[in-house]
Amino acid sequence: MLRALVCYFLLGVCAACAVKAADAKPAIPAHGKDAVAPAPGKDAVAPTELPAPKEFPRAEALASSAALAEEMRQAAGNLVLLDARSGAAFEAGHLAGAYNLESDALQDPQRPPYFMPAPEVIQNLFAAAGIHAASHVVIYDEDDARLAARVWFTLHAYGHGHAAILDGGVGKWRAEGRPLVEGRGAAPVQRGNFTPLPALRGVCTFAELPQFQTRVHTLGSLPPTTLLDARTLPEYMGEDARAKAGGHIPGAANLEWRALLTGKEGARVWRSPPEIHAILRLAGVESGQKIAVYDQAGGRSAHLYFTLWLMGFPSAFNYVAGWREYGNREDVEIEK
Repeated sequence: MLRALVCYFLLGVCAACAVKAADAKPAIPAHGKDAVAPAPGKDAVAPTELPAPKEFPRAEALASSAALAEEMRQAAGNLVLLDARSGAAFEAGHLAGAYNLESDALQDPQRPPYFMPAPEVIQNLFAAAGIHAASHVVIYDEDDARLAARVWFTLHAYGHGHAAILDGGVGKWRAEGRPLVEGRGAAPVQRGNFTPLPALRGVCTFAELPQFQTRVHTLGSLPPTTLLDARTLPEYMGEDARAKAGGHIPGAANLEWRALLTGKEGARVWRSPPEIHAILRLAGVESGQKIAVYDQAGGRSAHLYFTLWLMGFPSAFNYVAGWREYGNREDVEIEK
């Protein structure tokens, strides 16, 4: 709990300078009293802290509404729009030419350890959406990109290299007075030919978690954070239990996924790179380090993973099974 109190205090002191938006209420990075430590050897590489970036190192992964509108106006042949919302929300109003691919279709509770659909299922889903290997895929929702992030992460994990998320989603698009289309939408003219990689990237299993757990050995000396919990603080503290047990994985720091966004609910956008850099630093996260993220079922952690990707982290991993697996096991340590 010492680390949690330190993080709470630091974020309170630095919020005014690290977060400019008036509506900003970033989740306080919190830590448990113990945690998991990188195993010695090749994985224990000391990170080199870099200065705050002025621009996102992987800016191509985040599409602005203005840039997307121009790409749609030019009728780019390789553009594929994916709407990750429910079918009802899609029919009530969507971007012209978008294909409805609900994010829940990308979960399979019968397939541990990743709980993601098999490659052949993914290939069929993305083919139906008209996705090719060279397609520029832009994904959106109206839930602050939580749903879009799961779709993006699935594409990313299976090897697609040209996917992006619409910053602000359909909520910001609508607020700007940009057009929406009602109805079910038309199927793509041509099925896609994207072939998923046989080996997933950016994912980790329960067995791989120990390398991300850090334990405090010296009082007053806190190691870098290598495990982030993207859930709400009540979930993290065990007050909102969504499994047999409540709490968090020992050593995980709590950084709720929404803390890195700003704006009105349903139309939030990502904070600036310097702001995100500052918040990550307050959570004990150092640039370039190896780090894993998790939540309840892989969606909010996909959002946090996307932010780390956007910020240029080279070795981030998503424990997709999350608390739905860890919190229901009988052979694990749990902190509250």
